[in-house]
Amino acid sequence: MRGYKSFDTQPHPGHLRHRVGIGYTENVINANGYPEPVDTVICTVWAAAVDAGNQAFRAADSKNTERVINFTIRHRDDVRQGMWVMFKGEKWIIGALNEHEFKGQYLGFKASAVKGVSG
Repeated sequence: MRGYKSFDTQPHPGHLRHRVGIGYTENVINANGYPEPVDTVICTVWAAAVDAGNQAFRAADSKNTERVINFTIRHRDDVRQGMWVMFKGEKWIIGALNEHEFKGQYLGFKASAVKGVSG
């Protein structure tokens, strides 16, 4: 992840105000032999969500805007980098996990949504 706002070092249970779903997408071969993406939700949890900033960057000769949110949840061993979090009806891809400051009680992760913009 790029230079965004860091995690809250002192999370509090009262900060976990958003209900989010965390899961992953895997490709399953359908009856015609083509891969078909299937979403699997592994958990629904309460989370704190803090805007970590936006950044515009160029990739493959197009301009993209990346939005990042820092999420904090109760610690879970099954959340991994590359999974997604469903927040306010939109999928955000988990890019970085941070648990060392939370001493096994909380899990912090950065999730991003990238959109191409014309212009």
